[in-house]
Amino acid sequence: MGGIMSSGEKKVIGFVGLGLMGNPMAKNILKNGYPLYVWNRTPSKAEEHVKLGAKVANSPKELAEKSDVIICMLATPAATEDVVFGRNGLQGNGILDGFSSGKILIDMSTNLPSVVKRIAEAVRKKGGEFVDAPVIGSVKPATEGTLTILAAGKKEVVDNVKPILETMGKKIWYVGETGSGCAMKLTMNLHLHIVTGAFAESITFGAKAGLDPALIVEILNNSIFKTYISETKGKKVVDGDWTAAFTLELAAKDTRLAVELAREVGAVVPLGSLVEQLYNTAIANGMKNLDYCALAAMYERLSNVKVAKASPL
Repeated sequence: MGGIMSSGEKKVIGFVGLGLMGNPMAKNILKNGYPLYVWNRTPSKAEEHVKLGAKVANSPKELAEKSDVIICMLATPAATEDVVFGRNGLQGNGILDGFSSGKILIDMSTNLPSVVKRIAEAVRKKGGEFVDAPVIGSVKPATEGTLTILAAGKKEVVDNVKPILETMGKKIWYVGETGSGCAMKLTMNLHLHIVTGAFAESITFGAKAGLDPALIVEILNNSIFKTYISETKGKKVVDGDWTAAFTLELAAKDTRLAVELAREVGAVVPLGSLVEQLYNTAIANGMKNLDYCALAAMYERLSNVKVAKASPL
């Protein structure tokens, strides 16, 4: 196995991380005819994939041994490093323990540039190649195969794996050298979560001033002030629908990573830091598994005003 993919050749894919996003992403790889090995710390999460034709590896090491291209979609930088380097119960069984020349590792997690550069260096020492390719989108586009993918690394390697990425995404952006995909993702996340905080604050402010929250959302969405958040989350907030498309806990993690990168590069992000604190406050109040738009419910409590028709807890 290994080497550059020839036209029309279906390489064996290994997929690590079958969580909220990784689960449907792996299914789309299968649906597009790629042989697939999967591994997850909770083996039961692979049952649906086995029914679709996937094989379960006993460890990340075995998965890497049997695959040409290995994809990671994990919740945190620490989890990614554990699986890649074989730590935290995976000693001797990490991806790199089964890695050999010609293989390609793609990290699609939301990660820090410094982490993926460290992983890329280790991969290349093994004679392999590395791409960081985090995604924009939640469970719905992950299920539909319409994610936006921010790919970085050697251009020829990104072009090589593009057919695989296209099973999961409708738009593949090449954004630069190793680490640039992660930096771009964190830039997008910082914007998203600042806007989420602004929406939560403004709708609560309006409600406290005696306005109908539903009318606030309607006017926002029929004016130049409409945003992705007001359009996709506004009605959910008013209805008190906190079903998670992307959890508040993960939103807090992504915002924390953006703030951490800001410290590393010397950027000033006071709004991002504030939103991170607000997410952490919501988590401390039992909201971590709710959709991240439940930040508005946190504002409800802080302002002692009713915005949503239903309480999140």
